[in-house]
Amino acid sequence: MVSSSLLEQRQKEDKAAWDAYWQLRDLDSRGTIFPRIKYYAHRALDAPATWFRETIVEPTNNRNRLPYYQRKLNRVPEIDECGVNDKACFFEANEQYRLDKMVDGFILQILRQRADRCLLYHETNLSPCAKICFIFLCFLLFLPSSFHFFSSLATIIDFQVIEDLEENELNFFIKYGELGSEADVRDAYMKQKHRLIWERRHPEIMEARKKALEEHKEKLAQGEFDYSFWKKGMFWHDKKNYEAPYEYYLSKSPVEGDRPLSKDWQYYKKVAQDPEFDKEQGKKSSVRYL
Repeated sequence: MVSSSLLEQRQKEDKAAWDAYWQLRDLDSRGTIFPRIKYYAHRALDAPATWFRETIVEPTNNRNRLPYYQRKLNRVPEIDECGVNDKACFFEANEQYRLDKMVDGFILQILRQRADRCLLYHETNLSPCAKICFIFLCFLLFLPSSFHFFSSLATIIDFQVIEDLEENELNFFIKYGELGSEADVRDAYMKQKHRLIWERRHPEIMEARKKALEEHKEKLAQGEFDYSFWKKGMFWHDKKNYEAPYEYYLSKSPVEGDRPLSKDWQYYKKVAQDPEFDKEQGKKSSVRYL
């Protein structure tokens, strides 16, 4: 609930801002004819509305303002905290999982819309959609007080939207990918367990991935964006291409007859039997988008 003192302070600030606006209009229109007539006309239309709002509407709303409390939903115990036979705990954890999936899906959809808007706006030069704005970093370095200004400006100008989209898309796939629409929290928990087991069995691969990510972040901080870090090979090699048919925002355009590697259940068997089977995987595409 907003306190009366804070509400009155906001109303006074709003009134002072409008007074400054009309004072500026008055100063700009002095010594002119048509701008002066326009100023008096606008002032005549604004004065009754302002008087009615400040005299009747705002005092009435201040006296009859209802308290507003933002509802906060507490998280329930996770599936790993539930007992084996605790059906109620499993139901709550499953509903929490579905809610998290819905929220993460909306977040990913917003990031996709940001990327689409930026790519459409910078159609001939896509660099602003992939790199950090160095003016923003310089102002933060030499003028820290400009942080709030550029933070509000970031809602209009998209910084590094492709990087944010790809990183969040990968995280979404790690948690929810390849589970299908009928999967529940137990399937996601088992997937996470198997993923952790695989990472422990292949520490050298995880170390190489960590090193590659650090190098990518360093290049990105220097203004170098390599899109092949996220999309290697042809687009049907991307595992995130495996999405539900009701998803309107596909990561990649599907091609009939081509399947991602995750659907080939004999893939790892073929690689183990023939080392030359997938030697050129991820090395057949030299397309650079930026």
